[in-house]
Formats: sequence, structure tokens, C-alpha cells
Amino acid sequence: MRNALRGLCCLLFPLVLLAMVACAPEKKPPVALPPEANFSVYVGNAACQPCHAAEFESHQKTRHMSTLHDATLAALGPLAPALGAIPGGLTLVQEGEKLAVALAITKKTIPLELVLGSGKTGMTFLALFEAGSAESYQSYFPIQKTWHTTPGQQGLAPGGLGRPYDESTTRHCLGCHTATLPTNSLKPEPKFYGVGCESCHGPGSRHVAAKQQGRVTDDSRLRQFDAKSGAAVNELCGRCHRTAAELATMDPRERDSTQRFQPFGLSLSKCFTESKDKLTCLTCHNPHEDASTDTKHYEAVCLSCHAAPKKECPVNPKEKCVSCHMPTRPIFPGSPLPNAMADHFIKIRR
Repeated sequence: MRNALRGLCCLLFPLVLLAMVACAPEKKPPVALPPEANFSVYVGNAACQPCHAAEFESHQKTRHMSTLHDATLAALGPLAPALGAIPGGLTLVQEGEKLAVALAITKKTIPLELVLGSGKTGMTFLALFEAGSAESYQSYFPIQKTWHTTPGQQGLAPGGLGRPYDESTTRHCLGCHTATLPTNSLKPEPKFYGVGCESCHGPGSRHVAAKQQGRVTDDSRLRQFDAKSGAAVNELCGRCHRTAAELATMDPRERDSTQRFQPFGLSLSKCFTESKDKLTCLTCHNPHEDASTDTKHYEAVCLSCHAAPKKECPVNPKEKCVSCHMPTRPIFPGSPLPNAMADHFIKIRR
């Protein structure tokens, strides 16, 4: 009897095993990610929208996203200057769809390709050439509907388009107004205009491919900021808003411009140096929105760190932190430029 049962089990076991295999969920073979050469490929904001719709919609409306335009009346819309004379012996004209500058001295007309700036402050026009670019001598300020000398071009002889830059410098400048540039051209693709998702999080092709295949791994994740040190986050923002290292190579007078170079100003602040490397630009600013203009928002951030405000501030322990410790200063003191920013060197001011 025992031998008969043993024989029956031996007969049934392979059949049960086959049934289990047949009923098990099918395992799809892994699909290869893009080859290594494509891991640095940028894909544009639209590829991020399906998974990050809220951030995408919010960020699309920001000034960061509108900091680069084609030099056409259609692209500029209400931000466009009127055609006609520009201070310095220039005339803004239209040639086909593009804007151009006519030079009074040489009688030449130079087509413009791009416009840098969101329109909150000045907008600078750029002509592109095979070996570099030329930045317009005058910048347009849409809110005031006026032209002012472009910062850095004071003292330049009028009559020309403006200061020329070589290819390397042009790429460096455009790198803060676009997510990426092609290797064989200084003109970015329109889908990369502005400070996009990949400007901060890095090229997204590998991440998007991995997400679509349902197999996101550590090496396919984009740059995150939750676990980053304060210095690392501020360094990233400082790529465009200036870091201490970059200012070290500039005119020493620029080092007082802590209202213009915010990460540098923050790095000098006691609030940062005693934060155990936690205070960052993101502590106060949501990167997917324009900087808030509500002082109560910033005061709440200040008070969240200063748990004993009466001890910290005998003058006013509950409000006006920003106006006292981060006063608004002109961007270019002594110049007619009509813009000012909060000084990000947070300190007690006597």
C-alpha cells in the first residue's frame, strides 16, 4: 500500500508543478534602457508632465520659464518694444518675422535672434553669429517702456549693436536661459527655452525611459533636493545667480552686490553658517512658482527657526524681519536702472 501511494505521488508531483508554473504570472523580459551615450539626452518639460502634472502646470507660468524668447513681435507679445529709434544711434526695425537693429554709423542692419529676460526687469536682445554673439547695447524694460544701457556695457562707444562675445561665453550666458544647447549651434530648440525641469533636475531621457518601463532604479533617478546639503542646493542655484567661487574671479566691487547675487549673500549670512548646512534657497522659495511677494510668508520662515523670537529680536519679535534684516537695495546703485531686490546677506544692520 505504501509503495502504491509513493508511486501515485511521484506521478502527480510533476503535474502539480506544471500547473503551478502555468498559473504563475508571466514575467516579462527586461527591456534595455537607452544606450549609455543617450543617458545625457534632454527631453523637454512635456515629457515630465504625465507624472508631475501639478509641478508642470505651476512651473509653466513662472518667469523662469519665460526667460528666453525668439526675437519676434509675435513671440514677445505685450512685452515687445515699439519699432523705431533706440538711444545710442540705433533703430529697431522688422525684417520679415524677425526684429533687427539698424546701425546709424555703418548703415548696416543686423538681424536679432533671441531675447533674454522674462520682462520683470530688463530684456536684452542677442544677435547670433557663427563664432559667437553680440548683446544689444541697450536693454528694454517693458514695465517702464523705456530703454537703458545694458549692464556691463557702460562706457561702450555708442553706434554699434553692442558688446561681442565668443562662442564659449555665449554658451555660458545662454546656459542660464535654456535647459540645453545643441553642440553644433548656439540656437536652442524652442522646447528647451527657459529654465525648465531639466535645468535643475538634469537630463531626463534615462529616467523617462525607465519610468515608462516600470523599472526606475537609483541610477535612473533625476537629481533630488530633499537630502541635499544646503551648500549643494545653493551651489546649483548659484550656477545662474552666482556663487562665492564665481564672484572671486569678478570685479571686487561686485562682492557687495548681495542683493543681486543671492546665493553668495546667503552664504555669508549667520543664518546659513549656523544652520548646520540646512538653510537653502528652497527654504524660502518654491522652485515651481515665482518668488512670493508676501512678506508674511518669509516672516513665517524666519520664526520657524527662531523659536524664541523675543530673545532673538528685541526690536520686533513677530514681524518685519525681512525689511530690517534683508532690506531692498537697488540692483545697480547710482544707475538709472529702476530695479531693486532684497539683500540676501541676512544680518543685523545698525
